[in-house]
Amino acid sequence: MANIEHHAPGSFCWIELATSDPEAAKSFYGELFGWKPNDIPMGPDAVYTMFELDGREAAAGYKLRPDQTQHGVPPHWMIYIAVANADESAARVPELGGTLLAPAFDVAEHGRMAIAQDPTGATFAIWQAKAHTGIQIGGVDGTLCWADLNSPERDNAVRFYSGLFGWEFDPGTGKDASEYLHIKNGDRHIG
Repeated sequence: MANIEHHAPGSFCWIELATSDPEAAKSFYGELFGWKPNDIPMGPDAVYTMFELDGREAAAGYKLRPDQTQHGVPPHWMIYIAVANADESAARVPELGGTLLAPAFDVAEHGRMAIAQDPTGATFAIWQAKAHTGIQIGGVDGTLCWADLNSPERDNAVRFYSGLFGWEFDPGTGKDASEYLHIKNGDRHIG
């Protein structure tokens, strides 16, 4: 098991489930990955669940808000990408052809984040850590190990993410090598 204390800029640092049925999700992921739910009240009708593995935070989840369901937001996973400065990164999103869905804002003392959509329509979060660095455990079953982007506009996605996070893209191997690229952050393949 690897304890994670810090996430380098450009790395996947957090995953968060928005669900219509938190109790079913807790049961499902508990059985699948061994995650233990730790519910944190966030107001009269809201709970944020930290999913822990071996006492370390592996992911989180929450119930979709009524305004989200009214706008047709389906249950989904949101991936967070670590940055040194959320405001600067958020400002780059439209410059690179993406859409800023929520400008940078503080999440109490935990960090600063923004929500963005790349030019191909994929949504992700930008995370500048303060008290909460993100995922605290890796390298074992039940932890985030890889993330893929399936896009019909690969070249636009490559330009966007290279410009925003400095990612490099290496060709895949095998029969579909021309269609698949590996995401590289620094010297690490992350997707």
